[in-house]
Amino acid sequence: MVDTSAIGLGFILIIIIRSITLIDNTNCTRFASKMLSALKTLPLIALAGSITASPCPYGDMAERGMLSEAEAENFYQARASGETNMPAVTKAKRDAEYARQAHFYKRQLDLGELILGGGLLNGVLQPFSGILKDLDVPVPQEFSLKLIPGDDPDHQFQYPGPTDVRGMCPTLNTMANHAYIDRSGITTFAEAANACQITLGFGYDTCIFLSALGLLSGGDLVSGKYSIGGADDRVPNTLGPSLGISKHGFFEIDNSISREDAYFGNQADFRLDRWERLVNITEKHGGEFGNDAFAEERVLLYNEAKDTNPEFNAGVRWLAVSTAERVFIFRALPNGTHETLADYQNVAPFYLNETFPENWFRRSTAYSLEATGLDIATLLASSSELTVPGQNQGLNNFVPLGMDLSEVTPSSATCFLATALFDEAPGFLAPALVDSYEVVQGFLNGAVSPLFSSFNCPITSFAQPGANASSSTEGVSTDCNKLVNGEYEC
Repeated sequence: MVDTSAIGLGFILIIIIRSITLIDNTNCTRFASKMLSALKTLPLIALAGSITASPCPYGDMAERGMLSEAEAENFYQARASGETNMPAVTKAKRDAEYARQAHFYKRQLDLGELILGGGLLNGVLQPFSGILKDLDVPVPQEFSLKLIPGDDPDHQFQYPGPTDVRGMCPTLNTMANHAYIDRSGITTFAEAANACQITLGFGYDTCIFLSALGLLSGGDLVSGKYSIGGADDRVPNTLGPSLGISKHGFFEIDNSISREDAYFGNQADFRLDRWERLVNITEKHGGEFGNDAFAEERVLLYNEAKDTNPEFNAGVRWLAVSTAERVFIFRALPNGTHETLADYQNVAPFYLNETFPENWFRRSTAYSLEATGLDIATLLASSSELTVPGQNQGLNNFVPLGMDLSEVTPSSATCFLATALFDEAPGFLAPALVDSYEVVQGFLNGAVSPLFSSFNCPITSFAQPGANASSSTEGVSTDCNKLVNGEYEC
């Protein structure tokens, strides 16, 4: 007699393997033999449902608790081992990148650009010198699927204390609540960039860029310290006021997903109504906080601010930060077992309670600046209308910048990020830096410029701080930093 159950089991396995190879051949097919025994214990209806719902059924089933503990562990181990064995093509690409870095590093030395050290060589940022000699640099971290925080006793969740600062970035607040950066909310250039890699699985280049943005927006360049909220006397003021990254207009911009525009009040406080509006939009897009949902949401917020905020500033910084903020959500916050599924259960804990979701794994593949540019270009192209960069000079008086966003490429989108730092950042810095701007230029040359060397960005010079550079609103931290289910409690 023919064993019909075996036939059915084999048929299901074939379906799974076919669906796997279409989407994720490198990873998922590796697990088929390991998971054959798991199939025998799963109800067929549940299994079939998982196949249709997920491009990688094992990851989806593991994340949703549909596998036993042992079966889920098999999946995670297989995934992690697969990611740590670097394919030859990846190694060749890395070696080519290192060769390019060496060429660019030599060019910087020949041109005298590294006046204070720095520069990328073999994938590692070099030490700084002179006035920046005490500035610690980030260290490349290993990438693999990893449970965050897992059972690590040093990184369990704690609510912030009364003197701990928190700001408008949910992931930084989450890192502080889990001590991946200092629980006080006072972090450093190196610490935040390292934590970004360790917790989110973002690339070394992306994390350097983000932490450099934080340091320049409201920190002390000499010590490398900055507050993830408002001004704090634990951050030195060596070259001018250190106002924290919640200072309006740079790291914190209009059109935030979960914070209101500074014109209307405290731009650092979480706003539950804005969050719930986003959730309602995602429900129209399969419950995913993905490109389609944000293509709708960003246009809605842009038009709302343009119509109601007389000081709405949609300049180059706004374009770079507001778009990157959105793509980072669907690249950083999905469970690493299913890197393309940014759903409520994975995104909401970061925003509502500023903690990592239960059984949450970081990305197993590094998310680079190159990938960020591609995602930004895709998001802009997906939007229902062009969100023209410009500035309100009073209501009903929007002055465009004259930038054409109709044909943005991944490379030009990446250059938006470079422009935000090289051309836009200096004009935002405190006027006190005019007399020591070579320090800023040295930092940008040594820490940031190498990240963009392959994109041919039209950056030929650095702007200098102007007389009105510090006129933007001083950053604020919430008087109460304990966020529980989207509401502040003290």
